[in-house]
Amino acid sequence: MHPPEPFPPPALTRELTRHGITGIYTATAEKYAVISVTAALTVWTNGHLFWSTRQGQRHTWPAADPATAAASLAALARP
Repeated sequence: MHPPEPFPPPALTRELTRHGITGIYTATAEKYAVISVTAALTVWTNGHLFWSTRQGQRHTWPAADPATAAASLAALARP
């Protein structure tokens, strides 16, 4: 199974930028991508799901809804 194109979804990066998060780094492999949102917040995706673990709690969002994921990630990224 291959992730949908494009991978990782550039929509997540655009949505994060709309929330004031810049300096985002991404890296991709065949099945997964990692998105460094901040120094303390990293998100993984398989093209179908975004997930992150913050303070021992796992958070997930459907990759088809990057706006909701970005809003939640922006809230998690705040100190």
